[in-house]
Amino acid sequence: MDRFEFCVVGGGMMGSACARWLAEGGSSVVLVQPPEGEGGVVASHWDAARITRRVAADADWATLSRRSIDRYADIAARSGVEVFTPSGAVMAGPRTGPLAGWTEGFLSVAAAVPGTEVTNGREANARFGFGLAPDDAVSVEAGGGWIAPRAMKAAQTRLAVAAGAVVAHGPAVAVADGRVALADGSVVEAGQVVVATGPHAGTDRLLPRRPAMTVWARTIALARVPDEEAARLAGMPTVIWVPEGWDHDLYMTPPVCYPDGGTWLKLGGQVDSPRLASDAEMRDWYAGTGSAEVGDRLLAEMRAVLPGLAAAETRTAACAVVWTETGFPYVERIGERLTALVGGNGAAAKCGDELGRLGAAVARGGSLDGEGYATDFAGRWAARP
Repeated sequence: MDRFEFCVVGGGMMGSACARWLAEGGSSVVLVQPPEGEGGVVASHWDAARITRRVAADADWATLSRRSIDRYADIAARSGVEVFTPSGAVMAGPRTGPLAGWTEGFLSVAAAVPGTEVTNGREANARFGFGLAPDDAVSVEAGGGWIAPRAMKAAQTRLAVAAGAVVAHGPAVAVADGRVALADGSVVEAGQVVVATGPHAGTDRLLPRRPAMTVWARTIALARVPDEEAARLAGMPTVIWVPEGWDHDLYMTPPVCYPDGGTWLKLGGQVDSPRLASDAEMRDWYAGTGSAEVGDRLLAEMRAVLPGLAAAETRTAACAVVWTETGFPYVERIGERLTALVGGNGAAAKCGDELGRLGAAVARGGSLDGEGYATDFAGRWAARP
């Protein structure tokens, strides 16, 4: 049985970063990171692009993303993996109505972000060719853009290994008293185990108590654009906005080259959707293409915000997002040899490096009191059924 100071279970956005921070801090680390699809394991970061920005409607989330973004260049330089495309980032929201507070929140943050200007929908439409509501408040952040989440995972893992970490390729099936059993029958032991299994944390039973969180089955819409349309949209920033008459925001990435060789726009955003209560439900959901009805609504809004869009084809796909009861990740030492790092709340990709750093600090026995956050990242827990 191999013995390490730390074992990080789950090598996604937060777990791979946590392993890097622990290994670069001089500790012996094993990262349990199953390859994609092994053992039925699925992950929300299986995608080509995720929006990243310093402007957010909440100050703590803005700090999480700012600290992560500020380290992207170092991660890329030292790993040799490009992770970030600075396309710019737009946020737009109504000044009145139920979402006025959300708009006020991101405008307050935007005022303190260098390279960010505040304008209105009318001016943003003229600059970017958008179809936003003319009187919307709009922030334009020059330093925002999108990351490639699979590339970020690869970069974090490569740096962790360079610092001495060992990668165990296989899903974990049990955690107890510092011992982690893998599906192939092998066991690793560590002084401290960090469980960072993303949407599976509520159902994989690796933690002694169930994190109080909901896993939502979400649908995303994609439009493939031909080369000439991709060239026309080459200067497009990421955009988060509230369509007229909607009670929540949507998000869209600019044209991005996907693994199939096509160049695709991606749009998503839902308030309500089916809940995923088991790993089997999650596997079935990811094996499908999401909701056709939701996809139609999203594609209609894509065409509304990008007037004249010339799409070669459209499709929908399945996604999932985890929301915790606090609205923040749970970063908590919950046992003598066990730490939880779970609950991305739809932002683990862009904030993963900072969340991994916080997870490493807690796993080492440290406190987050002096980290500059209003939230304490404490978990909410429920008994196992």
